[in-house]
Amino acid sequence: IEEQIKSGADTVQIFDSWAGLIDEDDLEEFCFGPNQRLVNFVRRKKIPTICFPKGLKKNYKTFNEVVNCEGLNIDQHVDPSWARENLKDVCIQGGMDPQLLLKDSKLVLKEVEKYLSIFKNNPYIFNLGHGILPQTNPEVVKKVIEKVKNFKK
Repeated sequence: IEEQIKSGADTVQIFDSWAGLIDEDDLEEFCFGPNQRLVNFVRRKKIPTICFPKGLKKNYKTFNEVVNCEGLNIDQHVDPSWARENLKDVCIQGGMDPQLLLKDSKLVLKEVEKYLSIFKNNPYIFNLGHGILPQTNPEVVKKVIEKVKNFKK
């Protein structure tokens, strides 16, 4: 993290890819606490953070309350309407299922519209709920980017 900041990062994303595999009784010790310490470290450097505790489902709410990062990346298993209502005082990022990019482009663009509409009056960064798949058609990605760029708030 220090090297990212030294290299000019103006935001740091903290990935906790295994968060959803931790037993609920152990989340404080192995997820919430470590992420909170990282966020506090970065905050002392006056840099905002986006956390991605993949797979937390309903525990995203507690994560958000405990860790208190500036941005929270949701995965594709989190209902965006639930996120809008339950994840307060944080900029939401992501959520769309990367598998959808393998479908018909009309379906893909409808899903993009859904996310943009749900978060229309909220701080939101459009993104996938996880990484883009290698077999994804770049033309579909181009259409998604255009849709996001041309979305009217």
